[in-house]
Amino acid sequence: MARTRVQNPESDEMDNIIEEVDDEKEEVEESAEPISDRRRRRQHNMEGTTAAPAIRKDRPTPSSHEKQRRGVGSTGLINRIPVVRGLVSYFRGVSSEMRKVTWPSREDTYRLTAIVLAVTIAFAMALGALDAFFSWWFRQAFNTDTETTFLAVAFVLAVVLGGTYTLFRNRI
Repeated sequence: MARTRVQNPESDEMDNIIEEVDDEKEEVEESAEPISDRRRRRQHNMEGTTAAPAIRKDRPTPSSHEKQRRGVGSTGLINRIPVVRGLVSYFRGVSSEMRKVTWPSREDTYRLTAIVLAVTIAFAMALGALDAFFSWWFRQAFNTDTETTFLAVAFVLAVVLGGTYTLFRNRI
């Protein structure tokens, strides 16, 4: 059984329009230099905008390795002395990193300084008390009259430290 095509005037008009658009695209593509798909998409997206056409460069963009550093010529004194060149490079790196630092406000500085001082004083007092306790305790050990005091304190410390260890070991 042969199929017959039904004539539809709307489909014929649409086919003609599609052919005309395809012909125009081919003419444009033949006249222009080949461009990448990415550039074609960008141009397609920018057709509705009023952006200025891109200016073509005659030369490639220099890489960061090809750019000369600020204030240093290729024949300058700094480049001729390896030690000085290394120091200058180091200090340039330091200055570039220091520009990236976000410094705290005055209030934050005061608050953080107070916290550091309070923690330092608290730990100094705790270590001083611990030192005083141990010096007293070892004096008791070397004194023959109060040997039992040393042993009693040692027993109490062993029980307290052992209980604390057991408590924390089982909790975790």
